[in-house]
Amino acid sequence: MEKRRILWAIVFGSMLAITGCGDDASSSGTGGSAGSGGTTGSGGSAGTNGGPSNSTCEAICSSSCDLQGVDPEVGDCLTQCEMFAPQFDDNCGSQADAFLGCIESVECNPDAGECQSEAIAWGTCLAGVL
Repeated sequence: MEKRRILWAIVFGSMLAITGCGDDASSSGTGGSAGSGGTTGSGGSAGTNGGPSNSTCEAICSSSCDLQGVDPEVGDCLTQCEMFAPQFDDNCGSQADAFLGCIESVECNPDAGECQSEAIAWGTCLAGVL
């Protein structure tokens, strides 16, 4: 139960950082680009990293970015992820693929504003799983 609260704190903290809470002018501008960000969903070119993935663990392990303590460079990444981050053994692989594909294009920065719609889609999926 405590791991879920920590995960939620991380997900929502990232969302606040991405949206730049309190800045109404940029929020409405960001909302407009979120629609075009849906097109970037086809940027599930994370598929080139081995996707479509079945779980967040699979998506992370097929990417080049560390995400929330899971390092894709660790030997037997998938087993390590499922063991030490069981919340990522989920059904959110395609959303995680899109998010990781996006952050790979911005030097693995999970707080990049360009990846807001992908982050929200992944977070929404996680919310439905947990």
